Amino acid sequence: MKLAWRVSAAVAMVAPVRASAQAFDPRVPLDIRVPKAPIAASVGDRSILVYELRVTNLGHRDLAIQRLDISGDGKPLAVFDGDSLMRMTRRMADTGDGRAVRSGRQTLVYVAVMVPNDRIPARLDHRLLLTAPDSLAGAAPDTLSGFQLAVDRRPAMAIQSPLRGGPWLAANGPGNASRHRRAGYPFEGQARISQRYAVDWLMFGPDGTLFHGDSTRNENWYGYKQPLHAVAVGTVVVVKDGIPENVPLAPERAVPITVETIGGNHVILDLGGGNYAFYAHLIPGSIRVKVGDRVAAGQVIGLLGNSGNSGAPHLHFHVGDRPSPLGSEGVPYLFEQYSVLGMTAGFPAPWKGGGTPLPRRRVMPLDNQAIQFER
Repeated sequence: MKLAWRVSAAVAMVAPVRASAQAFDPRVPLDIRVPKAPIAASVGDRSILVYELRVTNLGHRDLAIQRLDISGDGKPLAVFDGDSLMRMTRRMADTGDGRAVRSGRQTLVYVAVMVPNDRIPARLDHRLLLTAPDSLAGAAPDTLSGFQLAVDRRPAMAIQSPLRGGPWLAANGPGNASRHRRAGYPFEGQARISQRYAVDWLMFGPDGTLFHGDSTRNENWYGYKQPLHAVAVGTVVVVKDGIPENVPLAPERAVPITVETIGGNHVILDLGGGNYAFYAHLIPGSIRVKVGDRVAAGQVIGLLGNSGNSGAPHLHFHVGDRPSPLGSEGVPYLFEQYSVLGMTAGFPAPWKGGGTPLPRRRVMPLDNQAIQFER
């Protein structure tokens, strides 16, 4: 929801969430929970499985995860250790090396593994090698094996694009290091990651930049006032309007940021099957639908703007499992068709173009790709 230069650190709590299978070893008193089972989403020639391990130390001694081995249906998939493991862990209510799981504390492990499109495993098996926090470079005396996680076998929902034309920058898009990926919020007694697969969409102009002239004027950003389209047949379940827009790149927002204003002027569509599409930061007064309306795929619902917790004109888009901007678990989605124009350096770097467009069908974009949409 926030652009990269304005995103704060992820917030998470140790509130219990949905239980998953767990192993018990009297020497390794760890409780492992997974808030949302992974659903495979194609990103091209492979699919990505994204989920989190909430690892709580119920014992009296401090522990540290030295290595994490993941297998799918008994076949090795990934090994994480050293810096790679440190980058995908975060200690809750504490700072420092996230691999350390202090007594009575929790570490969150952000997992993303790639698998062939035609070999999606039904079960993921985990093996954790553990040691003391000050002995990560030495031998690991403890091992926790047997933690299994069932993959959600439902296919990711295929939808149309909320945008047209391009090139569009998929800023903070799906990826294990994305700002959205790490943004968890405690809401109604549960910590959820509603933005697990979110994208901040910004439009490049013909000169490869995101704006022309004075960057503090919303209308000088190329994506400003672009129409936003319904991604599927659905029902409007939430509309928020009347929030004034921000000055681009300004340190302050036009209104105090609360749960009510964080998405700015926004729309949520019920797409059916427990999937809800969230469009954030629209121009005030531009929303063309009301709660209860039935919309057709491709119908214009509003215009891209810069309201709420937004640093510049863009569309924040994600799909969640509840009709709430923050109080849902993000679920993957596939766009019916688009073309990948290349990888970018990310916001706010210009894009120089080049390369051959790569058509994609029923694939999810990844962080910092340049995308061209048809519909």
